[in-house]
Amino acid sequence: METSEVEKFNLKNFLSAKGAAIAAASVAVVGLGTLAMSSSVADGNTIVTGVRADEHQLSGLDKFAAEKVFTDIAAQKIHPLTFRYEGETFEITPEEINLTPLVDKAAQEALNYGRGGTAIGNFNEQMKCMLNGRNVHLTASFDSTLLDEKLNDIAAQINRDPVNAVVEFASGGAIEKIPGVIGKKLNTEQIAENLRDPLTTLNLPNNTIELVPDDIQPFVTTEDIAGIDSVLGTYSTYYYPGDRGDNIWLAANSISHKLVKSSWTFSFNDTVGERTWGNGYKVAGVIINGRPAEDYGGGVCQVSSTLYNAVLLAGLTPTERTPHFFQSTYIAPGRDATVADGQIDFKFRNDFPHNVYLIAEAYGSTLSVYVLGTKADLGGADIAIEREGSDMSPSIYRVWYSGNDVIRSEFLHTDVYEVPKPRQD
Repeated sequence: METSEVEKFNLKNFLSAKGAAIAAASVAVVGLGTLAMSSSVADGNTIVTGVRADEHQLSGLDKFAAEKVFTDIAAQKIHPLTFRYEGETFEITPEEINLTPLVDKAAQEALNYGRGGTAIGNFNEQMKCMLNGRNVHLTASFDSTLLDEKLNDIAAQINRDPVNAVVEFASGGAIEKIPGVIGKKLNTEQIAENLRDPLTTLNLPNNTIELVPDDIQPFVTTEDIAGIDSVLGTYSTYYYPGDRGDNIWLAANSISHKLVKSSWTFSFNDTVGERTWGNGYKVAGVIINGRPAEDYGGGVCQVSSTLYNAVLLAGLTPTERTPHFFQSTYIAPGRDATVADGQIDFKFRNDFPHNVYLIAEAYGSTLSVYVLGTKADLGGADIAIEREGSDMSPSIYRVWYSGNDVIRSEFLHTDVYEVPKPRQD
């Protein structure tokens, strides 16, 4: 009888296939059991294994117990902020800035690990927590407005305005130089920004914070006046007290104790400001369109004219100067310098290698302007103002002398004055 073509039964292959099926079934059972366990954990109210807060284990705790742990952590981390400047200490307490640990948020975050997703996702998250651990960081909130207010309170005790260096006349006419004072300003915005992360993460500095305010240099520094050693030029005019005299006093104060650095240009109008009632000026005699009139600031031209002559005698360079329509009673023809708000200015430039310094005084009935500077800048020369021509058309020269010898003669200008027009009331 012939053998059948049907393949013979292979017991080995049969057992191998059966084993694979059994193994797969076993994995499926374990997987289903694990997923069932993950689902059970997700439905529970305790924190999964591996979750901690710093060195504190949170596994198995419910939310209430976790909150107590985070409350204890907050008590250890939160303390006043202490600052120090020049031996004085300042403190900001947590209550003053409403620093609040977010205990509920941290406990909820710990409880959320391994929950809230799919069964497989929860299982993966729980396995990661078990194998690698999860650290929940306690954070906090604070009132930034209150922090700014407390820092500003501290700054008010530290900040100081700079003080300009000053040149004055001591008794006997000697020049006295008073050093400037560097100001201090605490950068509270930067300090607040630097504290933002430590406050929100509750990594508060344990040491005292040393405050380092910024230096604010005065406009006139001690170095600016270091070279001033003499009066380079001075000039005086005279006036009657009254509203006009009050205006002269006000304008003189505006130009007094002003530094003009080397290569700088000085503007009378920019320095004095507008001659208005709001700025303290009174109504007095002025010239408008060639006619006598009255307006606020009458008399200020006497200050600009007196300054002009002091500037000429000091060897400085006038760059903008305009005469009056007709001669002034307080100064010689050709030596006046009129000014008007927004229209006519008097300017000069300091071409010396060193700075110059203005002092103006108006007392009683005398107005005096002094230009102080470095004597060596004049090279030992003396300066005189000389005139040619008539009072109605004077030509003005600045002459530099060395003893009786003329070093140079400098033509300045020729003025042409008009006859005063009748006043219109």
